[in-house]
Amino acid sequence: MKENTTNLKDLADTLAQRLLAEGFTVQRYDAYSTDSVYLKLDYGVCNSIRISDHTGKKKLQYRYNIGTDIDSIRHEKPKRRGEYPRHYYPARKMEKMVDWILKDRKEKQERYGKDRYYGFVQKNKVEHANDAGFWRNSYLVYPEKKETYQQLTLSDMDLEGLKPEGGITL
Repeated sequence: MKENTTNLKDLADTLAQRLLAEGFTVQRYDAYSTDSVYLKLDYGVCNSIRISDHTGKKKLQYRYNIGTDIDSIRHEKPKRRGEYPRHYYPARKMEKMVDWILKDRKEKQERYGKDRYYGFVQKNKVEHANDAGFWRNSYLVYPEKKETYQQLTLSDMDLEGLKPEGGITL
């Protein structure tokens, strides 16, 4: 595995966990033919992120772009009506991008109300569940477990109060 591949995957892992901590639902798709990773936020209601090391296909216009090939933060206005502005961040500016995403979500929730926003999330989840491409090939990201579990032995347990009908035979 190339070193950059590891860096992009690590960046995707870190970014996904950061967004989960902010309450987003995160879907992830790792491209087959490149090292790119794609994250869809709140089933697309808060758009998608492209994590890569190269320029993407012109026809695919991701709202948020972060990668090792981007030198500085830049924002592009939409070229046509109905398009979203596009935002580009160097990998080292991940927190700045997260701040922008949080601002975008807050604006949408203020515009539509939180109940309608989450209604849109549920609607997208149901309507696109079986769509080809990203929807069918992505997976939900779950928070990493930070706790460590200690393995217990019988000698560690308090067996004083157990009764025979409790199902444990020693």
